[in-house]
Amino acid sequence: MKGSSRRRRSRSPRSGQEKTVPWGLLILCGLLYGFVGLFLASFPAPPWIWILALLGTLLQAIALAGPISLGRFRWLAANSLAALAILGVGLLVVALAIAMNYGGTLDLEQITPTNVALSVLKIGIVAIVAVALSSIMTAFLGDRLLLIFKRGAAMLVVAGTAVLGLGIGGLIGLVVVASHTP
Repeated sequence: MKGSSRRRRSRSPRSGQEKTVPWGLLILCGLLYGFVGLFLASFPAPPWIWILALLGTLLQAIALAGPISLGRFRWLAANSLAALAILGVGLLVVALAIAMNYGGTLDLEQITPTNVALSVLKIGIVAIVAVALSSIMTAFLGDRLLLIFKRGAAMLVVAGTAVLGLGIGGLIGLVVVASHTP
């Protein structure tokens, strides 16, 4: 009797749901990184900021700093992974800040301190929210993938999704900018 009741518990609907690939989270993560890539490509910044953004994205994927992932490690390892994820977020924010610095207008008569301050504030908030949401989504996606895959495979899936989203968003941004230039 005991053996049959254990089998019934292992076949619960919850355990079957945990083993499915979270396609919605994968798509949402890719879209959020796509938005970050679109944002980076919207400004005429130097190409090396893409290296910062890519490095920051990969550091976040390597860390997989979600609560389930970090709960598997001891204190030092968990805090080191969290610090790695924070470094990745910081690099992504720095890349966006540098890109935003290259935005502006060619007509100096249009510039007023109030307009510049409001513009920087709006763009800065959007950039920080985009990076924060993509980072949170990376952590949640990593935690869900760790229920299905080993850590290395989960890192590859998260990194691939994030880099693909960043690249596609960047390409769309370049197309949009190219179509609006005379």
